[in-house]
Amino acid sequence: MFRSSVLLAGPLVMTGILLLDAGAQEEKSEAPPAQSTSKPKAKKVYTNEDLKSLKDTTRVNQSPATMPSAQRSGTRTGIESYRDKQGHDRDYWQKKLRPLNNQLETLDTQIAAQQAKYDRLNAASGVKLSRSGTLRASSSDTRIQVAKRIDDLKQKRAEVVKSKHDLEEEARKAQALPEWLR
Repeated sequence: MFRSSVLLAGPLVMTGILLLDAGAQEEKSEAPPAQSTSKPKAKKVYTNEDLKSLKDTTRVNQSPATMPSAQRSGTRTGIESYRDKQGHDRDYWQKKLRPLNNQLETLDTQIAAQQAKYDRLNAASGVKLSRSGTLRASSSDTRIQVAKRIDDLKQKRAEVVKSKHDLEEEARKAQALPEWLR
């Protein structure tokens, strides 16, 4: 009998708690209407005029945009003033790398031109038939000569690529920044 009364009392107690909580919430909801008569705070709306006035201000952690470049170069900070172990800067490494890149571009265009020429030639393009019925080679390029030139150019290109990798390794050992070599 005691157990059944406890089981019935549990839901009744929970219902009472919920009703008390709902009543408290109603009282709270009645109080804010007095405050709701006051106007809510208006949010700031930014316009183009506000943005124009920001251009005239100095930004945090940035040099002013109106500063002449001569003054800026004299006051280099951070990564701009970094030098490798041997005291070289970005310009030094780029001056050493520029000729190698130019050689690579030149060799690539020469290889492409020779390859196009090789593709145009066929096996019999350098051979002519004389009046006596004998075959003789003409003075123009044969397919074999063009293929030999292509191989020579590819060897030169491989040497330039090796030189470039050696320069990159030298820069790495000197602790030059990687972007200096790009």
